[in-house]
Amino acid sequence: MWELEKATIVTNNPRVYDKYKDETHVILLKKYEEVLLKVRDLVYDRHVLLTHPQASSLKPNQTPYRSVVVYPQGADDNMKDIMLIEKCIETYRQWQDIAPTPEKYADNVAYDFQTIDLSVIDNIIPRIS
Repeated sequence: MWELEKATIVTNNPRVYDKYKDETHVILLKKYEEVLLKVRDLVYDRHVLLTHPQASSLKPNQTPYRSVVVYPQGADDNMKDIMLIEKCIETYRQWQDIAPTPEKYADNVAYDFQTIDLSVIDNIIPRIS
């Protein structure tokens, strides 16, 4: 049903980028919120979400990394995903108002957050291809 070559991964995780850049289209951004906004733009441009924008048990202010897989849908209505990504952006901003994500983590902590995010993508890729 899905072809990995047609999927797009939007991420700010360099480990996700390095691992999948030769298998599918990967957009590497700098910040978590940029990932959500780019995914929103793609969803409005008739892409569907293959991963939830808030996957994992971490709140949006607990991790600096987020990766989302989208897939071109064509002309079908995509209101469900539009509503979901808009709600995720709203939730992200609410959490940032409550307790902003630290600008910098220790390298080992950042690596652990990257690993969690990468594991979400590693779990979905075999289901796409």
